[in-house]
Amino acid sequence: MKRQFALIPAYKPNENLISFIQSLETRGLEVVVVNDGSGEDYLPLFHKIQEQSLATVIHLEKNQGKGAALKAGLSYLNTVNDDFQVITLDADGQHSIQDALFLLQKSLENEGSLLLGSRAQSKDSPLRSRIGNYITKKVFSLTTGVKVEDTQTGMRAFSKQLIPKLLKIQGNRYEYEMNMLLDFTKEGIPIREYPIETIYINDNEESHFDTVKDSVRIYSQILKFISSSLLSFCIDFLLYTLSLSLIGSILFSNAFARLISLHCNFFMNQNYVFQNASESTKREHLKEYLSYLGLALSLFAMNTLLLSAVVEVLGVNAYLAKIITEILLFILSYFVQKHLIFSKQENAPFHNENIPFRNEYTA
Repeated sequence: MKRQFALIPAYKPNENLISFIQSLETRGLEVVVVNDGSGEDYLPLFHKIQEQSLATVIHLEKNQGKGAALKAGLSYLNTVNDDFQVITLDADGQHSIQDALFLLQKSLENEGSLLLGSRAQSKDSPLRSRIGNYITKKVFSLTTGVKVEDTQTGMRAFSKQLIPKLLKIQGNRYEYEMNMLLDFTKEGIPIREYPIETIYINDNEESHFDTVKDSVRIYSQILKFISSSLLSFCIDFLLYTLSLSLIGSILFSNAFARLISLHCNFFMNQNYVFQNASESTKREHLKEYLSYLGLALSLFAMNTLLLSAVVEVLGVNAYLAKIITEILLFILSYFVQKHLIFSKQENAPFHNENIPFRNEYTA
């Protein structure tokens, strides 16, 4: 039977972590705990863990974030020679052992896939968690076209073969978990989702999630896309306004402004938003450029037709009409760039296993 590891990133945990680790070990799991710079006050607790269990404890001198802690544990596991399965678990006691064992078993049946333990949100769940989970799953669906019910679940199972890919994923804090899904979807790595029991202790008060800072990190790619588009729009609108005031031709002004702004937008998206420039060969770079150019020409044709229709048929001011048409085409442009131009592979196969929820395992 393959070895099974539980990887637990821990920042200022409570004493319950010790009994949780011991319960995991009695079920045959080997445990790796990463102390994410919890501070001197918590060193006695981590020493107890080492004394009262067989767990490997890795210490980070300073708090670096959940993503960094996970990668520190994965770096250690990457040195283990045997073949094995890994499940990541939170240190706050919000994952049941039965669910962990179940997900590990499913991971054995789905080699090469990333398995998610999906928590169902209800009216009894903390409001912050319900709102956060709803927004993140909608953002993920918008950026990938793939529906995942719980993008921020800390319970994830996978085989050793995925560790090198996991170590390359960007992000040191909570955004790492979202980036993991984005990267795996882009690379065509299968993602499977199974429902698990939803446990929130003391209304999730022990969570170290910073609502503002960590949300910005999680949504960073779509925010960067929006900022890139806004900057390109400003360039486009200024050139359009200048040309229209000097020449008076809507068609020429729109074409001139779009020609300049589309090249600005392409290089910003390639180098800043989707960050493909350093990874692409010259051939891939040319393919991306030609694909983008094709998209730009299509959007230009649509933009020109809409712009003319809004101005001439509806009688809208030419400057306001420009803004309206740009907004209408913004979402279309994002989807095409994300999925066809800057994506090297098709979206990962996704499977949502419709199984009943199980009661928490009791010793």
